[in-house]
Amino acid sequence: MRWRTIATTALCSLVLAAAGGSSARAAADRPAPPTDVRVPALAFDDQSITLAWEKPADRAGIVDYHVFVNGRFAGSASLNATSPAKPFVDAFYADPTNGQQVRVQPETFTASSLRPDTRYSFTVRSVDAAGHESHDSERVTQVTTPVPRVFDVTDFGAVGDGVTVNTRSIQAAIDACTPGGEVLVPAGVFKSGAIFLHSDMTLRIGAGGTLLGSDNAADYPYNFLLYDYSTDPRFYSLINAHTYDFGTLRDIRIVGPGTIDGNGWKQGPKDAQGFPVALPSSSSTVGKNGILARAQTDLAGQLGSTSPYGTRSNLITLRGVDRAYLGGFTAVNPAQHTLVTIRSTNVTVNDTRLLTGGVNNGDGIDFDSSAHLTVVNNLFDTGDDDLNFAAGLGAAAPSDPPTRNVFVANNFYRKGHGAVVAGSHTGAWIQDVLAEDNVVDGTDIGLRMKTDPHNGGGARRVVFRDSALKSVAMQAFIFTSAYADPGAAIVVEPSARLAQFRDVLVRNVTVDGTGKDAINVTGVADQLHQDLDFDGVRFLNAKPTSIQFLRDSTFHDVVFDHTPSPWVIASSTGLSFTGTTTQSPVSLDATGRPSWAASSALTATAVTDTSVTLSWTAAADNVAVVSYRILSGGPTQGPTGAMGTRIAATAPGTAGTATISGLAPAQPHHFTVVAADATGNATVGPSADVNTTGARDTTPPTPPAGAGSFALLPSSTGFTWLKVHWQPAADDFGVARYEVLANGAPASTVPVVGSANTVTVTRLLPGTAYVLTLVAVDATGNAATYGTTVSATTLPAYDRSVPRFPEDARVRARDVRATSVTLIWTPATDDQRVTGYRLYVDGRPVEGAVPFTPVNGASTTADTTLTVTGLQPDTSYRFTVQAGDSANRWTGSGPSTSARTEEAVTPGEEFDP
Repeated sequence: MRWRTIATTALCSLVLAAAGGSSARAAADRPAPPTDVRVPALAFDDQSITLAWEKPADRAGIVDYHVFVNGRFAGSASLNATSPAKPFVDAFYADPTNGQQVRVQPETFTASSLRPDTRYSFTVRSVDAAGHESHDSERVTQVTTPVPRVFDVTDFGAVGDGVTVNTRSIQAAIDACTPGGEVLVPAGVFKSGAIFLHSDMTLRIGAGGTLLGSDNAADYPYNFLLYDYSTDPRFYSLINAHTYDFGTLRDIRIVGPGTIDGNGWKQGPKDAQGFPVALPSSSSTVGKNGILARAQTDLAGQLGSTSPYGTRSNLITLRGVDRAYLGGFTAVNPAQHTLVTIRSTNVTVNDTRLLTGGVNNGDGIDFDSSAHLTVVNNLFDTGDDDLNFAAGLGAAAPSDPPTRNVFVANNFYRKGHGAVVAGSHTGAWIQDVLAEDNVVDGTDIGLRMKTDPHNGGGARRVVFRDSALKSVAMQAFIFTSAYADPGAAIVVEPSARLAQFRDVLVRNVTVDGTGKDAINVTGVADQLHQDLDFDGVRFLNAKPTSIQFLRDSTFHDVVFDHTPSPWVIASSTGLSFTGTTTQSPVSLDATGRPSWAASSALTATAVTDTSVTLSWTAAADNVAVVSYRILSGGPTQGPTGAMGTRIAATAPGTAGTATISGLAPAQPHHFTVVAADATGNATVGPSADVNTTGARDTTPPTPPAGAGSFALLPSSTGFTWLKVHWQPAADDFGVARYEVLANGAPASTVPVVGSANTVTVTRLLPGTAYVLTLVAVDATGNAATYGTTVSATTLPAYDRSVPRFPEDARVRARDVRATSVTLIWTPATDDQRVTGYRLYVDGRPVEGAVPFTPVNGASTTADTTLTVTGLQPDTSYRFTVQAGDSANRWTGSGPSTSARTEEAVTPGEEFDP
C-alpha cells in the first residue's frame, strides 16, 4: 500500500484548488478522478475486496463514484450495502430539517462474490450530478486469499450454551490454527476469558454467534500495562494480540458478522432506536451495576491495586501488530474500552458496530502510538469518546512514536463524548490526520482535542472537513489545555515543553445546534494554540464561541445564522476574520493590534529606594487599548543566574502612568510597557532603565524553621522526579525565587509568582538517592539555605525495553531421541535482567507447572537448555525460543531450529546407537 502524509496533502490540495489548479484537473465536461485509490490493510479475504480513496482537489459537483473490476462496471460507491453507518447517514439526509447540512460522499466500495486466490484489477471514476464520469483513476490490483482452513471452536470442545467457560477450548483452536487459517465461533453464545491471537490468522464470529466475556475476573490474567509507560496494572482484554517485540505479530483479522460482548455491566432498557444502554456505570455504581467490571474491581483491590476501578478489561487490545483488520462485527458492553491498538501499524477498522452506550470509559476505538490507520463505514454509539488518538505522556514521550497517517471517512457518530478526538495523552504528537465525509448526530463534541499542558506534544496537521454535525450537546470544536482526568492512575515526569494544538484545518462543515460554545479554544499563557484555521463553516444554531490563548489563526466564511454576538475572545493574537464571516465588534477588535508611535517613550520619575513612577504616551488601536502591562526584567544573582521578566504592574487603557513599589534599593531595573486590547492583541512598547536609590540590601531572606518548612509531598516519588513543597521565607524586600539543589547541583528554579511553593524536580536518575536543598533568593541576590533538607530515593528504572537475542543467536538440538529432544540456545540480553525462556514446538507453547498464556510469567525455564518430551517418533519438529524479563515483557520472536525424532525401537529389536 502506498502511504503518504494525508493531512499535509489535503492542505496542499486545498491551496491548489483555491489557486485554480489541481492535482487531478478535470476536463471541461468531466469531473476529476479520485486520488490514492487503495486497498486498506488486510481489507480482503477469499470472497471480497474493499477499496478506499480520496476525493480530488477539484471535487465540486461530484455526487458519487463508479467502480470497475477488471474493466467492467461493478457498482456505485453510494450503494455500499455492507456499511452499518449508511442507513443512519441516509436517514439523516432524508430528514427535511437537515436540508442545509453538508452532504457527505462515499469514499469506499466493497466488491463481493469474488473467486478465491484470484487477482483483480480496479479503477474508480468520479460521477457528477449530470451523470458525467471522470477518466479512470490509477489502477490498483489485489489478490483474494485462498479459501481458509476453518478451525471450529466446537471441534475443540467449546459449548455455545452461554454458561460453559470455553477459554481453553477456544485458545486450543487458536493455537492449532495454521497460517492463513480461520478460527470460527459459530452460532451460539460462547463464554470465554482472555484469549490470545497469533500471526497470520482470522478470528471470525459467525452469523448468530456471540463471544461473551466471562464474568469471573480470574479468567483474565492480571498485571497488564496498557501503555508502555503505564504504572497501573490492569486485567488483560477478552481478545488479545500482544507483543513488545513490535512487528513480530502480523496479519491478524477479527471479523463478523457476529457479536463480541464484554459482559461488563448490567444493561437497562434499550433506547428508542433500539441501541443498548448500560445501567449507570461509574466507580460509585460498579458494586451495584457492574458484572465483569465489579468482579475485576473487587479482585484488583484484593491484589493490592491502589486504583482498582481502573483495572477493568478492554474488549479487544492489539499491541505491536503490523497489519490488522477488524470488520463486520458488533461490539457491545465492554468493562472499559472497546478496541485499543498500541504501537501497531497498518490497521483497518471497517463496517463495525461499536455500541457501548452508558458504559463508563467505554471508548469505541483508541489508537496509541500507531500509524497508517483507516477507519471507515463504522457506526459509533459509545459511553465515552467514539474515536480517540493518543501518543505518549510527559517527559519520556519523545522516545515514543507519534500516532500518524490516519484516514477517517463515512462513519456515523451517534452518542459519545467526542466523535473524533486527540488526547489526552499527546506527548509524542498526534499528526497527519484526515477526517472527512462523516455525520455526527448527538455526540457531546464533534472534533475534540484535549490535554494537560504538562503532557507535552499535542496534535498537528489535522484536517476535519466535508462533514455534518447536529445536536451537539456541548462544543462543536474544542481545543483545550485544561483537561484533567481525576481517575488517572498513571504518573509521569512532566514534559519540559508544554502541549499545543496547531496546524488544524476545519473546512466545509455545517453545525446545527450546540449546547455550549460553538468553538472553544483554551490554551495557557505560556503555550498558545496556533494556526487553527476555519474555512467555510456554517453554524445554523449555535452558542457563541469561547476563545482564549490562541494565535495566528484564521476564520474565513465562518457564518453564524442565529447567534447574536458569536465571538468571545480573550488573550489571543494574530486572528483574522475574512470573507462572509459573521462579524461583531469583538472580531473587528481581534483583527487589529495596538500600535506605538515612533516617538513613544517610557519615562521614570519619583525614583526612591523601593519605588518608581513610570509614564508613557498612549498607544493606538483599531478599537481601544484596554490595558497596559509593565514588565520588569531587572537582573538578579543566584545559583542559576538571571531571572526572566514578570508583570510588575497593570494599568487601565486610559492611564498613562503607573507606580511600581516593593523594589530592592540600589539595584538596576529594566521596565517595558506593553499595550493590549480587549481580545488579547498586545504590542511591546518603549523601555526604560532605572536605578533605585539607597543602600544595597545585604540581608538574606529568613527561612522558616521546623520539620515541615521543606518536605517531600506524599506519594510524589517518581522514576526520574521528586515533588517537594515548602513554607515561604521572609525578606525585607521580598523573595524573588527559590532554588532547589539535588545532591548539591542546581536542579530547579521557581520564580515567586503569587504563592508558588511547590515544584516537581525533574531529570533525575532512577533508583538514585538524593538530598534536596532549598535556597531562597531575594531581588538583590542575597541567598539563604533552608535548615531542613529532603532525602529521597527515586524509583527503580522503569522497564520499557524487551529482551533481545544477538543476531547470530542459535538453537541447537542435542540428544535427539524417539520421544524427546534436548535443546540449548544462545542467551538473550536485557537492559535489566532476563528472567526466563519459553519454547514453542511447531508454534505451540510448551507448558510448565503453571498453565501458559503469552503474557503470564510462567516461563518454561530460567536456563538456556530444556528437554522437550512427549514427542512422536520419526517426526520433524520446529523449535522456537522466546525470552522474557522481570517486567514480563516477552520477545515475539527468537532463534529456531528443526529436528526429527528417531524411529521407535520395538521390544526385542536390536538397537545400534
